[in-house]
Amino acid sequence: MNDTYHHGNLRQALIEAAIPMLKAKGVVGLSLRGLATELGVSHGAPYRHFKNKKVLLEAIAITGFVALQESCVKAALNFPDDPRRQLYEAGMGYIFYVAKNPEVAELMFRPGLNPQQSTPELCQAIDAAGASLAAIIENGKHKKLYRNHDTRDLVLTSLSTVHGLAMFITGGILIDSTLSENEIRMLGRKVYDILLRGMEG
Repeated sequence: MNDTYHHGNLRQALIEAAIPMLKAKGVVGLSLRGLATELGVSHGAPYRHFKNKKVLLEAIAITGFVALQESCVKAALNFPDDPRRQLYEAGMGYIFYVAKNPEVAELMFRPGLNPQQSTPELCQAIDAAGASLAAIIENGKHKKLYRNHDTRDLVLTSLSTVHGLAMFITGGILIDSTLSENEIRMLGRKVYDILLRGMEG
């Protein structure tokens, strides 16, 4: 067995190896034993980091929420005085992440991953991503750009729109899945403009 994985990096290696296995075999085909074999460690080694497959799936989902949070933070930092641009760039960053990692995106909102029944780490990742998006929307409300709706409702509306568009693109549903990056940006701009008119109207 491979002894090169120490306690600190086997966990990350398992998550990274799980994503392509998830793509190839789906949730049913993903297994901790299979990952152990692929990484050349004992079959018991993964269980020191994930007590079962559900916890592993949650760890994979966390990477998606972290990506969403990072997209929001990056947009906020790059366009501090332009809440409209912040919201657009945060959304496009998430869309391009989903385009590369559709399996992770599907896990993020999978019915079986209920925050009320999940690990504290997943709950924290969801809260952090939501807070980052809420901060962008609060910035827009502060500048009197958006209707005085509850911020939570605007977060839900924005994320539902962006996530839905991302899944349509990756799944080829109603949209050509071979769109170029520029074409995706143009499509995102059209959808964003409609969303913004509703939020500002």
